[in-house]
Amino acid sequence: MRDLETGLLRAFVATAECGSVSAAAVRLARTQAAVSMQLRRLEDDLGVKLLMRGPRGMGLTEAGNVLLPYAQKILGLSASARRALSGRAPHGPIRFGMTEDIAVGSLPKALQRFAASYPDVALDLAVADSTALSQKLSLGLVDVAIGDPAEISAEPAHTWRMPLRWVAARGFVVPDKEPLPLITFDGNCTWDRRMIGALNEIARPWRTVLTSASLSSIQSAIEAGLGVAVLLDVGIRHDTMKVLSGADGMPPAPLVGFGLFVAEGKDLSSGAIRALWEFVADELQVSSDRRVPAL
Repeated sequence: MRDLETGLLRAFVATAECGSVSAAAVRLARTQAAVSMQLRRLEDDLGVKLLMRGPRGMGLTEAGNVLLPYAQKILGLSASARRALSGRAPHGPIRFGMTEDIAVGSLPKALQRFAASYPDVALDLAVADSTALSQKLSLGLVDVAIGDPAEISAEPAHTWRMPLRWVAARGFVVPDKEPLPLITFDGNCTWDRRMIGALNEIARPWRTVLTSASLSSIQSAIEAGLGVAVLLDVGIRHDTMKVLSGADGMPPAPLVGFGLFVAEGKDLSSGAIRALWEFVADELQVSSDRRVPAL
């Protein structure tokens, strides 16, 4: 029985986690053709179909679901062995704080990959709004955090922008003459200010129909057809929601800024924190090195 090639497993795991060959190729810095060839070689070697194309991208077959955790563990152990032999294996706990909008979507997959690659690093996760994260950073209750630079009283180590989308239920009809019903986040949310500012710029009447501090409540209200909200791509449930555009009478959706913050006394160049950031940056498709001005 032949050993499984780690290069082929890496292409499989990347495609399974990214949901498409094109996104996997970006992560692996390879061409789509090269990744597709690796996937075919792996399927030929195992004699089973691992991936299937569906309406939302590449999905796993039953055999693919069986292989995925083994492949992730094999790759994680391989990377851990190299680091252990080089004397650079990170260890110790990391207290990682993030906002709810960052915690949803595919980020748990990045944290799963990190845990498999760094079994000696214990992750202590906290999900809170940016104001609360700012307090946790100042009190030394978290080591690293991702949040809104406008609401965190610290200098970010990295900043980047992500686009918001106008989102409504699939069956929602945008009113022509009546004010646009808005679903907004509770509190002094910079997203809401940008959303309302964009509507005011085109003189689009609006009214607030629901306000909530919970992302899941916002998503449920959208699905119920109560109105329109702005979400990041990772928060959109495409089977029940649709993205609105200029054709629906909507203005361009705003960009929002995010920042990576490291607590005083901690160092981004340290092995464990740096490794965690690289996994998260890869999943969010932002540079782990380049500082981008936040809004």
